[in-house]
Amino acid sequence: MLTRMGLVIACLLAAWSAEAGDTYNATTGLINIPAVVVGSTVYTDVAVSLAQVLAVDQGLPYGTCDSYDLTTNQLTIPAVQVGTVSYSNVLVTVNLQGLKVGGSLPAANSICQTPVRNQLPLTVDAGPAAVISAGSAEVNIPYVSVTVCQPGTTICQPIDHVLVDTGSTGLRIIASVLEPALTGLPPVTDGSGNGLAECVVFASNVSWGAVRTADVQLGGETARAIPIQVIGDGAFPPPPASCANQGPVQDTVVAFGANGVLGVSTFVQDCGDGCTNAATSLYYTCPPAGCQPVGVPLTQQLPNPVSQLNEDNNGVVLALPAIPLSGAVSANGTLTLGIGTQSNNSLGNNTTIYDLDMNQGNFTTVYNGQIFSDAAFLDSGSNGLYFADNRIAACSNTGPAAGFYCPSSTLLLSATNQGYSNGSIGSINFAVANAEALFSLTNDAAFSTLAGTPIPGMFDWGLPFFFGRQVFTAFERSPTPWGYGPYVAY
Repeated sequence: MLTRMGLVIACLLAAWSAEAGDTYNATTGLINIPAVVVGSTVYTDVAVSLAQVLAVDQGLPYGTCDSYDLTTNQLTIPAVQVGTVSYSNVLVTVNLQGLKVGGSLPAANSICQTPVRNQLPLTVDAGPAAVISAGSAEVNIPYVSVTVCQPGTTICQPIDHVLVDTGSTGLRIIASVLEPALTGLPPVTDGSGNGLAECVVFASNVSWGAVRTADVQLGGETARAIPIQVIGDGAFPPPPASCANQGPVQDTVVAFGANGVLGVSTFVQDCGDGCTNAATSLYYTCPPAGCQPVGVPLTQQLPNPVSQLNEDNNGVVLALPAIPLSGAVSANGTLTLGIGTQSNNSLGNNTTIYDLDMNQGNFTTVYNGQIFSDAAFLDSGSNGLYFADNRIAACSNTGPAAGFYCPSSTLLLSATNQGYSNGSIGSINFAVANAEALFSLTNDAAFSTLAGTPIPGMFDWGLPFFFGRQVFTAFERSPTPWGYGPYVAY
């Protein structure tokens, strides 16, 4: 049994070792367990003999306590230390002869925290370590952790501070974040074996990088062998002029404000039919002579990773608490996978569904007499509410508040949202505060009153909209108990 464990190639994660996880003694064959859940009881300080290793999934440890199934004699271990190596999410069978138990207590005790399989903790804070070190703290950015693996292996790396974006599709990771074992993810290639790259515009900035294949773990679920983008991949040439000329290239953690982006919009592919034609494609083929635009089939485009799960794959629910109008240091919520697939992702009785334009993913907002027809959207990746209103004073054109509104006092405003075609209608009350005053609160990273000027003709309901709400995003052509996507609901 030790031999099989020893042969598994795993990530060395010192942070796991520092926690009170299991340890395996190769000499005695014993697993020493701080706490294990059996039925309605938690047993503490347990020692049990290992019989057989059934699986090692890796990724972030799924839970804080072992769990034991009396029927199958299977022990699930979130994290176990074997010598100097930490393994995670291990499934074994055990030999109960010689079992030692130190004590017991009710399973409801907080000593054991078992995360929900289809849910990821979400945090709005000042950003990843590299951003903080550079003195450029972020505001209103929702982050989760994802785990990226070499396809079909246990060579994995958890990556924290990945931006959750309901306004884009696909997983994109900054190359400098990846450990050496993950820098050689298999490339996605064209028919001639040339690697593919992608040029994506976020607002006025460009992200350029290779398209590679990875297994992606979200919570307790895995999307296997899917295309992802590695931004700033040093194995590929720099962006060609046709890409770089579209705006400043963001290929570092500090420039991007995140270690990556998890795009979970209503679209299943990040580009769709438009990228099957080279003339309108975001994708490039990169032979030695240089990178040129190329049409690629849907199967080679970046997919919405949630849509590629075996279950809970028809949408997501982003939930954040309400925060004071003056802001908060941080905010903690959840990203739940699936809609109507589990008890934790059902639409409530007071939830309204707004169907979306199948092509644009938009609905209609009416604000201050302006009708943003088929030009409004919910976008957790935008750090403010963005809409045009020349009655509201703009901030200075220089400094961190440039592009935001700076009214002399907090404004209480309202708008009306309408579904694209299903007749749903509902009023939204919101507030706009002085961005310069908000940013002077140097420790705060979460603001529900941050707003600015938009792309002309659009109404962007950014992250401030999400505070105090559960927001459902149903994927295109995906069935839910409340009809097919695309739709948003709140």
